[in-house]
Amino acid sequence: MIAIGLDISTANIGICLLQSSGDDISLLYTEGISLSKTKGLFAKAEFFRARLLDIKSKLSSDNLRVDVVVVEEPLQAFRRNMSSAATISKLNRFNGIISYITKSMLGVPLVMTNVVSTRKQIGLKIEKKAPKTTKEQVFDWVKKHDTMVGFEWPTRILKGGPNKGKVRYQEYCYDIADSFVVAYWGMKFLKIHSLDENNV
Repeated sequence: MIAIGLDISTANIGICLLQSSGDDISLLYTEGISLSKTKGLFAKAEFFRARLLDIKSKLSSDNLRVDVVVVEEPLQAFRRNMSSAATISKLNRFNGIISYITKSMLGVPLVMTNVVSTRKQIGLKIEKKAPKTTKEQVFDWVKKHDTMVGFEWPTRILKGGPNKGKVRYQEYCYDIADSFVVAYWGMKFLKIHSLDENNV
């Protein structure tokens, strides 16, 4: 079984492909797609489509095929620091566009999952009073996961400010981590025989 997990935002998209062999789950491919320099939802969607086509071609050349797409459920309520209904509407609209592109290109069932319950099911506990943010806690958990051992997380060198010259993880590493969470959940809890092409 091969599952592709997506964490979708208008700034970055995290993609993670996991493959199972018996009880073992391994990392097949992962990347973070930066969309911050691409303007407009449709231009961003086309940029993603091109990357997905490359991934699909690579899988085909290796005689591999994705069995299911797992997407983090779009935001449905206000959160702290996300102030406008327009922002939520835009994110949900883009989530739908990217989900449709992925499902139509790959031709496999697509499942949306609530990220809070997903984390709980795979044993990822978020400490609400911890000094680190939820994203940082998820990132730390994924970095230490057996499946991700050996993966070289993308970094950048700061070009200015008081920390100039220091190495930091790329911002989209958080999106890669989130896409791993939903892909891993799919590998653990979804049964291919119970899904169909119209599954949402």
